[in-house]
Amino acid sequence: MVYHEVRERKSIKYNYLVHNERIGGKWKKFSKYIGKGDISKTKIQTEIEKFKKELLEEAHYLFLTPQEVKEIEDLRSRFNEYLLKAGKNGIESFKEWFFTELTYNSNAIEGNTLSLRETSSIINENITPEGATLRELNEAKNHKEALEFLEMYRGELNESLILKLHSFILKNIDNKNAGKYRKIQVFIRGSPFVPTSPVKVPMLIKDLVKWYKDNKKKYHPLELAILVSMKFVTIHPFIDGNGRVSRLIMNFLLKKKNYPEINLYVRLRNPYLAAVEKANKENYSEIVDFALYTLKKNYEFLYESKTK
Repeated sequence: MVYHEVRERKSIKYNYLVHNERIGGKWKKFSKYIGKGDISKTKIQTEIEKFKKELLEEAHYLFLTPQEVKEIEDLRSRFNEYLLKAGKNGIESFKEWFFTELTYNSNAIEGNTLSLRETSSIINENITPEGATLRELNEAKNHKEALEFLEMYRGELNESLILKLHSFILKNIDNKNAGKYRKIQVFIRGSPFVPTSPVKVPMLIKDLVKWYKDNKKKYHPLELAILVSMKFVTIHPFIDGNGRVSRLIMNFLLKKKNYPEINLYVRLRNPYLAAVEKANKENYSEIVDFALYTLKKNYEFLYESKTK
């Protein structure tokens, strides 16, 4: 947390921004001088945002380089500036487009054969394409419904949220198991990785939520979102729908910190799954690199518009 502090010497006001951070079990204080005398609230807020960005760029993270953090923060600034200029109608238009992309790609990664156009027809126009199966139809509708729920959700990541998201994903597909932990051993097609015993799942999810709460200030928000998502996938708590829920969680955590969400393209499915395979062995470097690469591809338009 960054706050404004006034220090007075010889009847003159000196303004500082202060940030306290716990490092290695000890608290460290960071200060930045921003001028003397009375400063407007608008200027103070502007300086606070600049200081937050500087603190992020100067921090040392486990997977991201300082240059990568600068790139992420620049992208974040450009994205939030874009939303500000877009206005209500522009934001709604962007949201409709991006929700369609997210729904199509996340489902396609898991084997759904609907095209992007067919997915759009279902979730935006309520039109059922010829040849669409009932399962694929529900997968599209369910994912959109989960996204809309997260738009309104203002709480924290917890076990209830995880179960709620899964209940959306399997709604009218497998109601018996929707929102419930698996009771049997599962296996991942095409992967040698074998998820944990179902008996351990409830406790592992509780441990994951605790890990998130204990570490959410230790990692960059991008790192944190990806790590939580991957640790969730490794647990594989549900009989079906784990990948979709993991990506919903990742984007929920990014958006919670005002970072752009990541649309993982189905055309990059193989490198994505290869990175997930390594993450199952607690090797997270490749998935962080992959997510950062994809994030930059998602928002290339923010840079292209600046050059026109």
